[in-house]
Amino acid sequence: MSDTNDHSLPTVRRIVTGHNEAIQAVIQRDGLIKARRAGHGPYITRLWASDEVPPNANAIQDMGLVETGLSNSGTICRIVDFPPKSNGMVHRSMTLDYIYVVKGEVVLTLDDGSRTVVREGEVVVQQATMHGWDNETEGWARLLCILISADPPVVEGQQLQAEVPFQI
Repeated sequence: MSDTNDHSLPTVRRIVTGHNEAIQAVIQRDGLIKARRAGHGPYITRLWASDEVPPNANAIQDMGLVETGLSNSGTICRIVDFPPKSNGMVHRSMTLDYIYVVKGEVVLTLDDGSRTVVREGEVVVQQATMHGWDNETEGWARLLCILISADPPVVEGQQLQAEVPFQI
């Protein structure tokens, strides 16, 4: 991925809290996080990640800098910005995802051929299914994506596997 801010959506401000020596809540980090363009088209802003479930709530290092790929063995919180008239790639990760459309709209495509328009303010709970995201509009779309490592689904006795034809 390459660092960039060459799209029309605002740069994301991330605020991270923690504790001081007096056991008081404090701001540990407060700053703008640059989006990075993924090779397959969208722009990714990495906000935070953990490598375990439940996550460690004592992280001192910047967990937004952790390279996770599409998924990991813990949790991932990221913003994904889709350019106008862009098609995503169908994939499956071994995660339970909560996807909130912050701006614009996207089309959720599934491997059964179904297509569902998801608009600003709507949420998709994605349970390790084969899926993709298309932006068929003239404007940008922004999604808040929270991914939590999950056990692989078992359907008709067959354990499903991750299928990821790209890198982020």
